[in-house]
Amino acid sequence: MIRRALRTYIEQELRDYHKNKQSLWEIQAGINDEMPIHASPAPPDAMPRGNTTSDPTERKAEQLEEWRLLNTRRINNMYRITYGIGRVLETLPPEKLRLIKLKYWKHPQPLNDVGLAMEMCCGQNTFYRWRNEICAQIARELGMM
Repeated sequence: MIRRALRTYIEQELRDYHKNKQSLWEIQAGINDEMPIHASPAPPDAMPRGNTTSDPTERKAEQLEEWRLLNTRRINNMYRITYGIGRVLETLPPEKLRLIKLKYWKHPQPLNDVGLAMEMCCGQNTFYRWRNEICAQIARELGMM
């Protein structure tokens, strides 16, 4: 049995799967990995602030290093999750893959879960059981269960 909070998290990752794959592709292609470096705005009255000597170059270097660390962690996590979901998707039978396509990837989604179950020609309990099984399988693949 999968906890509701974990299922909700995995469902959101499923919704974002294609967007995350695209972002990872852009990062690998070098399109999206430059930190925007902007000058700090001047104080409104043009008077200096603070009582320490400012070193803007050092501050920018520290910001850049923090950005790289944060971005590297974010990219590694996105890759781990996207790759894990992809591995699970490859093993799913066609009816469960259809559930994912209809529930998470079809936009706009005019049907609720009952309508989706009817469209898939299965019962509501079967629909929910499959959804929970898929989420549990992804959670196990990602080491969350």
